Amino acid sequence: MSETMTKKQLEGSEIQTGACRFCGQIYQFETDGRATEEQLDAWAAEKCDCVDAKIERKYAEKTNEAQINIREMLEEIEKDPEETHFATDLIRDGIDLLARRKIVSFQVVMRNGCKLSAKINDKGNIKTEISKTFKRSKEA
Repeated sequence: MSETMTKKQLEGSEIQTGACRFCGQIYQFETDGRATEEQLDAWAAEKCDCVDAKIERKYAEKTNEAQINIREMLEEIEKDPEETHFATDLIRDGIDLLARRKIVSFQVVMRNGCKLSAKINDKGNIKTEISKTFKRSKEA
């Protein structure tokens, strides 16, 4: 009976393998047969318990959290989607460099006076800040 159930479960699906890009450990995945080799390898790295895969997952988690924080802060202050999109692209790259400890801080100054900054604190977390200043002067 269990043999029949196994065959029914696998009908229309295919077993594909992927290798962890860090250690080479092979993992099997039941797919519809359309997964690319790159996608299978990425899934294997997400599943793997090797040290490098764990570090990569930690980088990805910190990067994702920092990007969400920046995006939320930008939406509160900046209403111009084009300006926000450009800044978000720069910040995404900067945050990735921060998470990988390639840089310790960066700052993006936008045309409208908005300043975005991010840095690694002593605990290893990514601290994000945004500020917008208004300066007005008049002469008669």
